[in-house]
Amino acid sequence: MVHAWSIRNVIAPGMLALGVLAALVGSRSGARAEPSLASIVPGYDISWPQCGKAYPTGPVAFAVIGINNGRPYTANPCFIDQYRWASRLEKNPAVYVNVDFPKPGRREALSGPYGTCTEEDDWCRAYNYGYGISREAVGRATFIGLRPSIWWLDVETNNYWTSDTMYNAQVVRGTIDYFKERKLTVGVYGTPRQWRIIAGDYAPGLPVWTAGAQGIEGAAARCGDPDYAFAGGRVHMVQYYDFGFDTNFVCPDSDLLKQLRIPEPAARQGPPGRSRSPSGKELPFWSVVPFLSN
Repeated sequence: MVHAWSIRNVIAPGMLALGVLAALVGSRSGARAEPSLASIVPGYDISWPQCGKAYPTGPVAFAVIGINNGRPYTANPCFIDQYRWASRLEKNPAVYVNVDFPKPGRREALSGPYGTCTEEDDWCRAYNYGYGISREAVGRATFIGLRPSIWWLDVETNNYWTSDTMYNAQVVRGTIDYFKERKLTVGVYGTPRQWRIIAGDYAPGLPVWTAGAQGIEGAAARCGDPDYAFAGGRVHMVQYYDFGFDTNFVCPDSDLLKQLRIPEPAARQGPPGRSRSPSGKELPFWSVVPFLSN
């Protein structure tokens, strides 16, 4: 994912590519060689940077599609086409939503479930704005008949935030409350360092999708490591970079394995031609901030 603003008074601009889940495939006996249970068929995320470009080729297990154009309350112009592509892989592909703090003058923040806010009441504005981020994204998906299996909240330092973690957390709380009220599955994407910078010790306890691993072995090692969990949740997926795309490792004890109906092998290896370490070239518009791999 690509972001437009940096955290205010805290960190310099940067970009963190968002990737997505990896899944596992089974094997069948027979004359033809089939992938073994240890093979990993990758999943990818695509969004506005891929508009007009080729989508991932080869075996693809599933995809997560960005509904925004890099910022909340914007639309990925290729969302429908990309979601249609992803729907060939699974029934209800997941979606990710950009989250940030309302800049002064954002009308979306002035009214909502928290009430009518003055421009000076950032606490009120933050909740209404966050709640509205989810309402706008879900409303747009519902209008075209989509019901994603999972909604991932992209909470990264490259979008606009204040230097006050309590007020930032109020935005995230609003986004989460909307999904919870409607019993929609929601999780958070980022890293422990980013989360601390943005939301401090706020701990909603949602499924965690953590980023910054080096290769599949490094990704697998983070599954049971609490140092890579954040927001009071448990790591369900780990992102690592491979062959020009961000790829993800689904943790063995994650409920997502059951939800996606993915068999769990005794041992995992990359499929033929894929790596166990970082490789490939970075995608256009994407660059990784070094400290995010904490």
